[in-house]
Amino acid sequence: MPNFTSPTTHRDRLQALYDLSLELAALRDLNEVLNTALQHCLALTESEFGFIGLTTDNHKHLDIVAIHGFHPQGKFFENTHLIPLRPNIFARTVLENRPTRSDDVTSDPHRVGQPAGHPPVGTFMGVPLRIRQLPIGMIGVANRPAKYQDDHEHLLMTYAAQVAIAIQNAQLNEQLTQAKIDLEHKVAQRTYELNEAKEALAQKAEQLKRLLDETMTVQERERQRISHDLHDGLNQLIVGAMLELKAGRDRLQSSNNGQANLHKVDIALQSVGNILHQVESEIRQIIFDLRPPALDTLGLGPTLRRYAEHYAAHIGSQCYVRIFGTPQRLPPHDEIGIYRILQEALHNIGEHAHAQTINISMHFQPHSFSLEVSDDGCGFDQSVAMQGHDYHFGLISMRERAESLGGKITIQTAPNCGTRVLVCLTHHS
Repeated sequence: MPNFTSPTTHRDRLQALYDLSLELAALRDLNEVLNTALQHCLALTESEFGFIGLTTDNHKHLDIVAIHGFHPQGKFFENTHLIPLRPNIFARTVLENRPTRSDDVTSDPHRVGQPAGHPPVGTFMGVPLRIRQLPIGMIGVANRPAKYQDDHEHLLMTYAAQVAIAIQNAQLNEQLTQAKIDLEHKVAQRTYELNEAKEALAQKAEQLKRLLDETMTVQERERQRISHDLHDGLNQLIVGAMLELKAGRDRLQSSNNGQANLHKVDIALQSVGNILHQVESEIRQIIFDLRPPALDTLGLGPTLRRYAEHYAAHIGSQCYVRIFGTPQRLPPHDEIGIYRILQEALHNIGEHAHAQTINISMHFQPHSFSLEVSDDGCGFDQSVAMQGHDYHFGLISMRERAESLGGKITIQTAPNCGTRVLVCLTHHS
């Protein structure tokens, strides 16, 4: 900052104002504007020290934002930078929105004292900082060797108009810079969140794709099983029934002994009847595997009990089924979904757990239902299982099905600690 001398002639003052205004207009940082402007004011008026104060948002205080000419000790500025806006030598400039002067502050009737550590003040002049004729603060200068004159007041008022505009521009620039920083932060945060969401969606899409592939594989495997059952079971039984009927017909045509022939035909027909009963049993089992009719006739509780006990017997485990609360019908979609989850849980136990005991409990409440399946098998590490194939898709299948029902599934397990599967869902009666 160059040293300034007070201009002596009217021409010198106009040139000084012009030069200082150009320098001020080039500044964008608020602190630079304040410090530069205050140094100019001291030089223009030959003052010893001065300050610039801006009104607070509630217009109850004057915030001293720049001082020059003395160096306060300790926390002087921190403790005294807010000056209440009440009638005194300094605040009158803002309250009355006009220049004020005092030839001797110590004897001025508006003097209210000054804080400890403040240098003595003799002469003083203050001018308001205005935006659209409304005061936003003031410039105060003090301790000119001689009294402040009208030309000093006019000079400082003219310069204060430029300073007020520069302050407002600097404040707007700060706000714009901060808004830009905030916007960049929000954009960066939003970009990060979008990337996270995009990655999560990509993982979800990959999981769903793999689950769909696995589902199609399971469906194809199930079709092959049904085809095999029909071919090896029903087809052979039907062929056997046809052969028995043909044998009975041949006996009728070839035998002369009517009574003996009728006895043989009766035996053949009984054999056909037995075969047809087996056909009926096979068909019922196939239909039950596709969708258990007991869900429609008996309800959820008895159907789950029947399936669980049958499956446990098949894999050689003890199974205990408990029903709590008052059993009630759930929406058909919910019942078949819960049934499929139990199927998958028991399938995992049969394929992987090697459990001796299986405990199943169902809790019926007016607006909720929960199914818990636990076993004393070998358990597993979920993080490792999710990298595998069978467990991975079994877990995903149960989770996806529970979510499709608007419910939640919790799987608790650890190696050698068994497994607990809990499904909870709410419903409207």
